[in-house]
Amino acid sequence: MTSHVADPPAPAITRRRRPFLAPVWLSLLAGLAVVGLGLALWASATNTIVVVVPSAQGELGSIDNAPLSAAGGQQAQMLARRFATSSGPDGLSAIYVSDTRRAQQTAEPLAQLLGLRPIVLSNRTGTGIAGKILDQHTGASVLVVCNRQIIADLIDALSGHHIELTGARDMYIVTIPRYGPARVLQMHD
Repeated sequence: MTSHVADPPAPAITRRRRPFLAPVWLSLLAGLAVVGLGLALWASATNTIVVVVPSAQGELGSIDNAPLSAAGGQQAQMLARRFATSSGPDGLSAIYVSDTRRAQQTAEPLAQLLGLRPIVLSNRTGTGIAGKILDQHTGASVLVVCNRQIIADLIDALSGHHIELTGARDMYIVTIPRYGPARVLQMHD
């Protein structure tokens, strides 16, 4: 007797190895890369804040570089109280003053409270001061105490905004984002 062994049936469906989930994984990986890049850009988009304050009132007289008057001393103390808690990583990182006695005496009480040493500006142009601040304090908050003659030029150099000086004791806050236009806030004292 002879036996016949039957041949195995041919497979009806041939199977190929296809990376079925590859499109899903690649899409998820691309999405994560975009989110990571967005977060990195968002973290690096910091603002530089420059507060510009005119020197306090000086003694009346014929002295060219007059000291502060009694009212000017009170204005300097008010400035110190206004910014007294603004040191540290989220507060003022530097205080710039022009080379006049009034500007230095205006910033002195605040500098003592914060433990900062004022940086005396020998440059009398707004463009020169703005360049120094933006080079050395990008992403930080800085106070500048200077003469009224320099204020308009400084704000123009920092923000591109032309301002009219109206009040004698107006304070200007210039916010300079890393991306986008700068903004100027004028505060009347």
